[in-house]
Amino acid sequence: MAGGQTYQRLYISKPDWTRVFIFTTPGRPGLDRLLEEIFRGWRGVGTFPGRTVPKPVPPVSPPPSKSEPPITSPPESQPDQPLVPPQEDGSPAVEEGKTLAPEEAKMLELVNAERTSRGLKPLTVDFRLVELARKKSQDMIDKNYFGHNSPTYGSPFDMMKSAGIEYRLAGENLAGAPDVATAHKALMNSEGHRRNILNPGFTKIGIGVAKGGPYGIMFTQMFIGY
Repeated sequence: MAGGQTYQRLYISKPDWTRVFIFTTPGRPGLDRLLEEIFRGWRGVGTFPGRTVPKPVPPVSPPPSKSEPPITSPPESQPDQPLVPPQEDGSPAVEEGKTLAPEEAKMLELVNAERTSRGLKPLTVDFRLVELARKKSQDMIDKNYFGHNSPTYGSPFDMMKSAGIEYRLAGENLAGAPDVATAHKALMNSEGHRRNILNPGFTKIGIGVAKGGPYGIMFTQMFIGY
């Protein structure tokens, strides 16, 4: 360079990653710091005498999971005789010859642990609700949607009515996640879903799990109370 001066090179990247080259001389101390302040907020790697500003690391996305806003029916008139009377001891009512899938049983365990830890009675299993919940989870996978209103069955209350299930109060929670723990955590972290899980007016639950879809597993929880 003219005059025998030596120059150092600094580059800073704009948000569109276009590099801007700036030349500073050793004879102008502090200019590189001034330039750093001028271009503060630009992304990329800026190399300064004696230090390196690292390139930002893009965030790592968590495993996909999703929950649909919960739905709860308004209280209806209580029937004279419930079709399935609640058990007095609050123990899970597993009908003879019928069982829950492992993921369904685990989710039931987590739901009732949340309730009993707060002094609420555990929910008992109604396999009519289990059957509806399984159909709903599979329907969401087959029809590629995620919501309370099914193009096949209508609302969860339509499904219960078609199945002859009577109730005073009913609700539904939906979640899509790779495993039970992730789905349960997402539901409990949502005020509306948590309210359904901890609703003292609910006495029965049906949990239906179907594997597949964009989240790995679809979960449907259906609740009723008399």
